[in-house]
Amino acid sequence: MAVPDVSAYLAVAQWLYGGVLPENLAFYPGYGLLLGPFGSLPGADLHTAALLLNGGLAALCVLLAAGLAERYGAPQWAIVATAIGAALHPSLSVGSRIAWPETALVALLLLVSLLLDRDKWMIAGAVSGLSIALHPRILVIIAALLLVAITERRITRFLWGATPAVIAAGLLLQITDSWPTARLVAARTIGVGPDPLTTLLGQWLTLSAGTAGLAAVGFVVALRAIRSRSWPASGSFLAASALGMLILGGWVLAGSARIDTVMYGRYIGPWAIPLTGVGLAAVCRGAVNRRTMVWVSIPTVIAAITTIAARDEVIAKPRQIMTLSLGVVWELFDENLVWVATAALAITLLCVAASQRGPTLPVTLFALIAIASTVVNHDHLHEVGKIADGQVNTADLVPNDVVCLAHDSSTKSYAMWLYRLELPDIHHQRVNLSAGEQPCGQYVVADTKTLVHCGDAELTATEPRANWGLWKYPQQGCD
Repeated sequence: MAVPDVSAYLAVAQWLYGGVLPENLAFYPGYGLLLGPFGSLPGADLHTAALLLNGGLAALCVLLAAGLAERYGAPQWAIVATAIGAALHPSLSVGSRIAWPETALVALLLLVSLLLDRDKWMIAGAVSGLSIALHPRILVIIAALLLVAITERRITRFLWGATPAVIAAGLLLQITDSWPTARLVAARTIGVGPDPLTTLLGQWLTLSAGTAGLAAVGFVVALRAIRSRSWPASGSFLAASALGMLILGGWVLAGSARIDTVMYGRYIGPWAIPLTGVGLAAVCRGAVNRRTMVWVSIPTVIAAITTIAARDEVIAKPRQIMTLSLGVVWELFDENLVWVATAALAITLLCVAASQRGPTLPVTLFALIAIASTVVNHDHLHEVGKIADGQVNTADLVPNDVVCLAHDSSTKSYAMWLYRLELPDIHHQRVNLSAGEQPCGQYVVADTKTLVHCGDAELTATEPRANWGLWKYPQQGCD
């Protein structure tokens, strides 16, 4: 995948075997450590190992989702439907094809939920505390567990498990220098794009439509039950953590010019399957009434209106890997934000209204959207993978004695990360040759036209799917 996230996570596994860890990593090390046994493999093989790990985690999620539905009193057919739905939903069926920790986050939410319902608070605290090393988003899970532990009078047992685990996770961040300093600085300033409320509501709209309203129903039912305790503790945990993620996601996404950030699916995506299980169980138990429909419909209508109103603030092309759950809708309407938001609103309102009479329509639409989005997304990822494969071939031509490879600003920003994955044992440096900066070594990756006027520069080879190649830079420099 041509995104920095993937190679950054895998760099941690390579670091365990002598690889050079990027400075100010900005990506948490937990996922890379899970891949530690495979860190000595070549970059492409390590990537395959990551996908195999994700596949195993996805299979575990299917079993855990079924167990959660059973815990909520769903009938046998609904338990089977929950398992099938988990396997079909793009958060697993497609997300597991990308070498990042999203699949592990789904497994974490499901596992912690089942531990809470079995009164295993110390274990839940330890598991969630260690999982902070996976991604900064785990903080909302810790906060939600703390809140529910207080209401359930299990705070002492939770803290006994969570405290040493959080300390251990913090040490991992310190050792790998992966504290999210840059992200915290960026979060303090919001650009001129959509405000936090708009991006928050956009996530809600995506979560609701991507699960045919079932996750929205599950969220509202579980949130309303926090005070009454009419649902298991896991329901309160899932609702509270999802609310925290909506707030956090809304804040950090605000100000972006990309279209997908006003209907962003990645951050809230791990909650789709757990909350869908809660929602389906609620529908089967007849817990969806007019009040529930109103509590789901009002924020969804507001979300659609604010999303459409923000259409002039977002002009950059969306990234499909950030909108997996509604991939077919984005494809059908040619990435037109107005039509995508309108369709998402219609799907949610139709399914929530129908859920008062039973689960047939929501379950059917959930399956149709999930299957169609999975097909569309896999087709996209297949093409993206072929492009990425054709953008880093010249890495094989870098001599073994090279200790630093420079990357000119004329290449795509993600190109350096692709080369890092293939050449983990050397340093990589970003330079701007046009501004007179000097590369850190004799070789530099740059646009095929960047050094044509440098008489002694030699273009060793070009990439078949990119406009850059590997240059041999003259020792005396360029005039």
